[in-house]
Amino acid sequence: MTIRHLKIFVTVYDEKNMTAAANKLFITQPTVSQAIQELESQYKVVLFERLSRKLYTTSSGEKLYQYANHIIKLVDDMEESLRENSLKKKLLIGANYTAGTFLIHKCIEQFKRLYLDSEIKIIVNKSYVIKEMLRKNELDLGVIEEMENTSDLVQDMFYDDKIVIVADPECHLFKKEIITVHDIANEPLLLREKGAGVRDLFESKMNQLGLFTNPYWESTSTTALINAAKKSLALL
Repeated sequence: MTIRHLKIFVTVYDEKNMTAAANKLFITQPTVSQAIQELESQYKVVLFERLSRKLYTTSSGEKLYQYANHIIKLVDDMEESLRENSLKKKLLIGANYTAGTFLIHKCIEQFKRLYLDSEIKIIVNKSYVIKEMLRKNELDLGVIEEMENTSDLVQDMFYDDKIVIVADPECHLFKKEIITVHDIANEPLLLREKGAGVRDLFESKMNQLGLFTNPYWESTSTTALINAAKKSLALL
């Protein structure tokens, strides 16, 4: 038995005539008769009595009609729900803390203007966590700061940004006309924790110049670091 059998049966029940049912379904009358015979054969019941070219529904037919209507409605509801879901634009985005705080919301606003019925979910975490989620196919895309030489992830430049040093206006470095990386390396630094994208990128650039950093303060909170910089505790 298929859903097609049930739809043919329900149409025959409603029309009380094989030919009329066939016309309504745009199929041939023998096709209708065969479908009814297959149902009767499968369940070893008589669904319709045929008297003087008229069809009369049996008790088995009445019972099947109740079930058939219910099943057809469930299938129609399922198909409609699946079609609606297929039309929705779903996007699961991962971003590291910096991108998630300062960048990603602008992109989401633009996306929603293009796709009004879109469904977006954002996960903000450390860069290495975002990359692992991409590898497990748990995200559609990830937005992080650093680029890596890796063959298992497709990478593309998304936004051109720069790293700047944040310090109290009274910091002695502002008295210098030119500030070098050596000046920065010799200062107490406020850095994000290891594994954070901006921290890894900063240390990578410093290491390329033969310089190494020894942070005065590490924190998972950018706000805490900014407040520390305002207190003239160190450079951020």
